[in-house]
Amino acid sequence: MNARGWWRHAGLAPVVLAGGLGAGLVACESGEPLRIEEPSSDEGTRAATNPADPAIDGPMLGVLVPEAEVVLVASGFARLERLEVQVGDHVREQQVVAEMDVRGDRTELAAAKAAWKASKAELERLGLELEQAKASRSDVEQLEEFISRAELREERYAEKLAAARKRSANASVRQQQSRMDEAEARIAEAELRAPFGGVIARRYVDAGATLSTGEPVVQLISDERLVRFAAPEQRAGALSIGGEITVQFGAHEASVTGTIVTIAPEIDAGTRLVIAEARLTLDDAQRQALRVGEVGRVQLVSGPR
Repeated sequence: MNARGWWRHAGLAPVVLAGGLGAGLVACESGEPLRIEEPSSDEGTRAATNPADPAIDGPMLGVLVPEAEVVLVASGFARLERLEVQVGDHVREQQVVAEMDVRGDRTELAAAKAAWKASKAELERLGLELEQAKASRSDVEQLEEFISRAELREERYAEKLAAARKRSANASVRQQQSRMDEAEARIAEAELRAPFGGVIARRYVDAGATLSTGEPVVQLISDERLVRFAAPEQRAGALSIGGEITVQFGAHEASVTGTIVTIAPEIDAGTRLVIAEARLTLDDAQRQALRVGEVGRVQLVSGPR
């Protein structure tokens, strides 16, 4: 019984099958072996990289981050004497944000300065003493024929002794200078200054608190903003330093432009994504409206300018 007779024997109406399956049935009726055609590798590649795939050509998700952020910490064990900034306050570059109590360091600096001045005066006195010893030895050497060798040897020894005392005084001056420099450095480090212009993001302590070395005082984020976004590995080749992007943030109507500044050198093994960052061009109004952590849709515009 052929295939057509089997359909009639089963009481089923014959149906017309389209595509490869219909061709296979015809091949079975004709007695030829069944062949199933598979898509070519080129067709599979085109399907995998279809430009219409929104995961490949659609917008990418990005998050707004500060270009730089830093936590200012206590430079030593001391009391926090002054902290006048609040969360949200804007500070200028090198502006004093907080100040530690440095009364002990100022006292040590004053003592080191006094000792340094005394050492300088002693050095000057010993310098004059050495000059006198040299002059005396020179005079004695001119009268070498008329004086004893013991007297000449004594003058030369006095000169060497004066030179040694001067070297010792010079070392004392340098030591006191070092103490002064250390005290001045501690006083300077006690003033916590903003390394860049930005906004106070967090305040960890209040004025009057006693802090240990390295304990955080405030967190500062810069005024400049970046968008950090993830691109599928199929689009990694389209990323380039200097390339332009546009970003649409949430409910904000206007889009923001930016320039790619960093591209990760590797593809994440788990997500198959490439992380990149772009520096945004923001006016004052946009900088005030956009908050760190907002999520936006990133679209590539062009290659490097």
